Amino acid sequence: MKKLRNKDMTQFRDLTLIGLGDNNLAIACDVSAGIGHKDLDEVDIDPAISAAYSLRVPLLELICFGATPIAVVDTIGNEMNPTGKTIIQGLKGELQTAGLDISINGSTEDNMVTKTTSVGVTVIGKYDKNINDSPLNQASIYQIGRPLVGEEVKANLDGIFSYDLVRTIRDNSQVVDMLPVGSKGIAYEVTEMAKTHGLAVNSELLQDDSFHKSAGPATVVLVAVKSDGKAEFERAFPQTKYLFNLDKEVNK
Repeated sequence: MKKLRNKDMTQFRDLTLIGLGDNNLAIACDVSAGIGHKDLDEVDIDPAISAAYSLRVPLLELICFGATPIAVVDTIGNEMNPTGKTIIQGLKGELQTAGLDISINGSTEDNMVTKTTSVGVTVIGKYDKNINDSPLNQASIYQIGRPLVGEEVKANLDGIFSYDLVRTIRDNSQVVDMLPVGSKGIAYEVTEMAKTHGLAVNSELLQDDSFHKSAGPATVVLVAVKSDGKAEFERAFPQTKYLFNLDKEVNK
């Protein structure tokens, strides 16, 4: 077995990357707490749904990066029966929705009585391509979905974009990068995307309140497109929303 060294492990955005030659690993994780049917939960919803959307976050992070999920680990801060079983059911259902047939392992809290629902999810994926972090002269940024959190997610479950749409967009030849948006909001994530490619963000373009709102369980994905491929991309994906361009220098 290969002995891992520090240089074999790197952090890329919210992913941990482990270099293993031809079988590199990417690890993503998320947590959901206070969302379920327990006495002190902030949002009352089937815990299977909150678990599914907790899994959705790391799945999208890996898919957008270009990794293939191969294993899921759940860390459930509740008893196995009934909450843990319901959460695991939700995780399995989300994997089916994502078109993935992979294993789930994990643990539950059966020693203590808990008053809020809590689930942590870690997903391991494999990838065989280099990170697309090459400098660009310009990129056009698009948005799929809209920022939703808490009760808003509950009220809009049927309108949240699919994994198939994300995969189809990622396979488009005009796309150079994709990044899910969660609790930190669009402004933060688009700045991270710009840094990856040596581009600048005009802060004046980020004044809209929606750019700073939490997108909860990754209800938004940012897409960076080659600027000369905008027309082709927009014809293929009219449901996306153009935001602005990123350039080498901030335009005043």
